[in-house]
Amino acid sequence: MRNPVRSTAIFCLLISWTILALRSPGLCESKPVTANLREQPFEANLPSGKTLHLQLHDGDYRIVGSDDDKILIKADGKSLELAAKIKVQFKRNGDQVDLKLSHVPKHELQVTITIPKSTNLYGRMRGGDLSVEGVAGDKDLQLTGGNMTIQIGNPADYGHVDLSVRFGDVSGDQFGDPKGWLGNSLKHEGSGKYRLHAHVFAGDLVLKN
Repeated sequence: MRNPVRSTAIFCLLISWTILALRSPGLCESKPVTANLREQPFEANLPSGKTLHLQLHDGDYRIVGSDDDKILIKADGKSLELAAKIKVQFKRNGDQVDLKLSHVPKHELQVTITIPKSTNLYGRMRGGDLSVEGVAGDKDLQLTGGNMTIQIGNPADYGHVDLSVRFGDVSGDQFGDPKGWLGNSLKHEGSGKYRLHAHVFAGDLVLKN
């Protein structure tokens, strides 16, 4: 026969664990919202040193590093009225943060994502333009179609570097001259602590100081 006292105790313990998980931002925090970026930016806390996983669809994105421990997303451009349709999904789990943006207009609208400058950046994007500037840390970025621009800063800060374009060009001599007659590729082994992987299937990859 089931012990009613023991069953009640187990039930209460499970409820307590559930409440603790929901209240603790270090365990998991998810915020799927329809962010009206036309009216106000999307903002959330993001301590330095975290790993940010970006999942982006088509659009024009600019990622900028800052001294603030937060993430800030805003939109600008002639099609600003369409920014009300942008959907943002923000999820935090330990040292990893997942950010997904969808329903972003493809033309005449730029989305700026400001993050702590000491952030490890992992990004996957389908089509459009992507630029990254002022961000120190590991970078693992891939774009299917469009142009990618990355501000390198000091090349000596990087260790393993792997850059490639299947149909297009790699521009920038910070790590040597790109090679290849169909598309460009470049590999470099340095003494720095950061890793850099960037790939564009069809388009251009531009490195800036």
